[in-house]
Amino acid sequence: MKITAVLGSSRAGSVSKKIAQAFLQAAEDAGHEVTVFDAEAMHLKGCTGCKSCRQNGTLCVIQDDMQKYYRSLETADVLLLSAPNYYGNICRPMITFMNRHYCLKDQEGRSKIKEGIRLFAVFAQGAPENYPKYKDTYNWYLNVFEKLGFQKEAVINAGGNSDVASLCRQAQALANSL
Repeated sequence: MKITAVLGSSRAGSVSKKIAQAFLQAAEDAGHEVTVFDAEAMHLKGCTGCKSCRQNGTLCVIQDDMQKYYRSLETADVLLLSAPNYYGNICRPMITFMNRHYCLKDQEGRSKIKEGIRLFAVFAQGAPENYPKYKDTYNWYLNVFEKLGFQKEAVINAGGNSDVASLCRQAQALANSL
């Protein structure tokens, strides 16, 4: 399988990255092909709302690192997203990244990508693991991808009270089940 991952934390040793990297290492060890994008390091511009992508049937006309991501997505079987939650919302680079998926629908609202790419997500926050106020934020974020035809498989939500080693094992088990 081909796995595309987009990691959103700006910190090298962040909880969301640790858990995502556990997933990716297990996937690589199982022989899957992994492509990783670091959203913080990407040259990534925001959507300008020009609508050229939908009017002309193309992908986004902005020439930045999203073009590499779009090419990776063409052959991906799995998309792994990871992001920290800062003060009640997904971190900035991952919001910009999400907004750039607008181009993946045509003028009639149909997805331009193959349906059924499996979606896994890792979110981390300082609040407790199952803090109810953040559930809607994570559902809102992932809903954008589900509307494009991604199939949500699993979400790992790491809180300030989480056993990170246990969540890394959970991520490894998910990768081993691919």
